[in-house]
Formats: sequence, C-alpha cells, structure tokens
Amino acid sequence: MAKKIVTYILGFILVITLISSISLTILNQTILKKEFVLNLLEKNEYYSKMYADIHDTFINNTVQTGLDESILDGIITEEQVKKDVNSFIYYLYESGEMSIDSEGVKTRLEENINKEIEKNGKNLVQNEQEAINRYVSKIVEIYEDGITYAKSYAKTISNVVQKVQKVSNMAQIAGYIATFVIALILIVINKLKVLKYISVSVMSSGLLLIIPKIIEISTMEIHNILILNKAFSEVLINAIEVVISSFMITGIVLFLIGLVLSIIYAKVDKE
Repeated sequence: MAKKIVTYILGFILVITLISSISLTILNQTILKKEFVLNLLEKNEYYSKMYADIHDTFINNTVQTGLDESILDGIITEEQVKKDVNSFIYYLYESGEMSIDSEGVKTRLEENINKEIEKNGKNLVQNEQEAINRYVSKIVEIYEDGITYAKSYAKTISNVVQKVQKVSNMAQIAGYIATFVIALILIVINKLKVLKYISVSVMSSGLLLIIPKIIEISTMEIHNILILNKAFSEVLINAIEVVISSFMITGIVLFLIGLVLSIIYAKVDKE
C-alpha cells in the first residue's frame, strides 16, 4: 500500500517537473530569445507600422504649432526606425549600449525649421524661439517613446529580462534532471509496472499542455488584446499564439508517446 502511495506521489511530481521543464524550454526558445523577437517583428511588419505611427504623431503635433508639415521631411526613415528598434531589443536581451538616433532627429528637424524660417524671411522673437525649442523636444520625446515606449524604464526592464533568462535556463536544466531522477526512482520501485505509471504521467502532461490552446479557442480573448498601440498588440498576439501552439504540438506529441507506452505495457502485461 505504501509503495503504491509513493508511486502515485512520484507520478504526480513527474508530471509537474515534465510540464515545467517543457514550458521553460518553449519560453526560452520563444519570448526569452532575442532572435525569435526580431524575427517576429520582421514577420509582422512592425518597423513599417511603427514608422507610420510615429510619423503620424509627428504630423499631429506639428499641425498644432502652425508650422508647415514639410519640416518633417527626412527627419526619420523606416530604416532608421528598424535600426533603433533592433538596438533597443539587443539592449533588453544582452545589455550593452542602447543607440537611438535622437540627436539625429533633433538636428535634422532644427535644420528643416531654420530653412523654413529663412525662406519666409522671418526673425523670431524670444517666445517664438522658446515655443520651437519645446516643439523640437516634444518631437524627440515622441520618437524615443515610439522606439522604447518608456525609455526611463528601459534599464529596469533589461535587468528583469536578463535575470529571467538566467533563472529560466537554470530551472530548465534542473527540471530535466529532476524528471530523469524521478523516472529512475519509479523504475527502481516498480520494475514491472513502470511503463504503466510513466505512460500515465506522460499522457497527463500532454493533456495539460493542450489546455491553453483549448482555452484560447473557446474564449478567443487573445485577439482582443490592445496594449500601447496596434503594431505592438499584433506582435504580442502573434507571440502568444506561437507559444500556445508550441505547447499544443508538444502536448500532442507527449500524449501520443504516453499512449504508445501504455499500449506496449498492456501487451507486455498480458504476456
């Protein structure tokens, strides 16, 4: 009786360690991996969408000042947005220096404004110059926020991401070791029926990994996510879908492996 109770407990722990290890593996290969994020941004045309979004915000702020929209010509490009976004992603995942061309935006904008003033032959008074300085600062702020969303929190976010990466990698390895050790203990305790218990644990793990996909299909709430802006939300939704699909595929594979082991055990047990 005691042996059976210990076996059930170990089987339950095996399910937990197996699910945890696989979950961490999936996360380490998706949202915690820089290359995955960069590929996702490219796939979702994030750079061009953010360029358009930032430029539209520039225009809205320029219209309010009474300045001509032409002063925005050439101050940013889609290639520049891509370079700066990628620099921000590298900074989040690998630390180092974050290089955002804020000064370039400021310089090009000031040059365009000065050309416009010279063309109109106007001499600015002090309050007009101060208003232009505030406008330029606002445009630079809009650009930085468009790239990083919250530049002041970038260092904190970077530290958190990198700590999570380290802990996750260590926990993943520890999880697989624990899974292997528990499986060995089960083999030692139940040499004859080990396939039965392991197959049940593997099938259970597979079914539990499929649950997120079932929840997604039944609620469809994931598609209603709207955070920060449409471009970011689309990337986030796509990332969640990839993770959930990875869980589902892995779950199906585990369930089939467990089923095969169960069939093998049934045949061996009959003999």
